[in-house]
Amino acid sequence: MGISIFVFGFAFLSMAYGDGLPNEADQQTALTNLGLLRLTVEEAIEGACDRLPLLKPKTLCLRSESDAPGNWMVEHALVQSLQPRNFRVFIPDTSGEQSKAGCRDRTVLRYRVVDLDLHYTTTRRKHLFGPQLVARQVHLHILLRLDGQDGEVLWTEEVEGTKEDWILAKMQDVVEREPLPFTPPQLKTDGWNRLAEPALLSAVVGGLIYLFYSTQ
Repeated sequence: MGISIFVFGFAFLSMAYGDGLPNEADQQTALTNLGLLRLTVEEAIEGACDRLPLLKPKTLCLRSESDAPGNWMVEHALVQSLQPRNFRVFIPDTSGEQSKAGCRDRTVLRYRVVDLDLHYTTTRRKHLFGPQLVARQVHLHILLRLDGQDGEVLWTEEVEGTKEDWILAKMQDVVEREPLPFTPPQLKTDGWNRLAEPALLSAVVGGLIYLFYSTQ
């Protein structure tokens, strides 16, 4: 009986301390917060560019319709997606009259970043006493509009996307090593859990030891 209790207790503790996912090896290649943002933007923009109407000549002028902090990521993703599709892409100077003149007599692809952010949404443990995991979520909402040389609206697109993953809480400093274009997310820690888990572990171990010796 005592041996059975001991084996059960050992199995329970092994499960409780089992490695959570992602594991240590995965975290060595985990994207930074900035990297996850860029990947989400690039995938969403790539899909939108697949739906662009046929144009002749394939010449576009990019214009931002907002001052959102993530504009540069969207602009980079658009250039990265359009050039392999054989578009000639122009980005005018954003100051004064040069901005207007730079897109004169060209088809204009306008973009507006409505929302682009990253949050830590929740924390949990894969196993009872396993490492703490943190959920990251990126959300984006971008409006695209294609205007012809005469100002006619040729095409509009509303791009929305989300991406989620889990990281080890102790890797927070690593994924935050690159600055974000907006206020970085804050991870809320639950002080009660930090106190309750050691107490629960002590109670379980103490109970197993008591049962083991009481059955001898």
